[in-house]
Amino acid sequence: MLSIFISICASIISGMVLFFLQGYFKKKTKQDEERETRRHKKDVLIIKSINAVGDLTLANAIALRDGKTNGELKKALKEYEESSKDMLDFLIENSVDGGK
Repeated sequence: MLSIFISICASIISGMVLFFLQGYFKKKTKQDEERETRRHKKDVLIIKSINAVGDLTLANAIALRDGKTNGELKKALKEYEESSKDMLDFLIENSVDGGK
């Protein structure tokens, strides 16, 4: 009788442990997915920023060479301002929620 009671208790305890471990791993997986999403967004913003700086540099060099500004420079400045604003918004958003 005692051995049956012990085996039932062991089964219940192991079931509870597995239940709590499953919850922990689900939570961990969700956190990892959120972190990966933020990392991907950060990488995209960095690439956009680098591209905007490159376009602005090229447009500036052309404007200096030709001695006048053109639509390319205005477009590059607008792109640079947008990418800078997006990056700043991203950084503020991540600092507010603690970068979790």
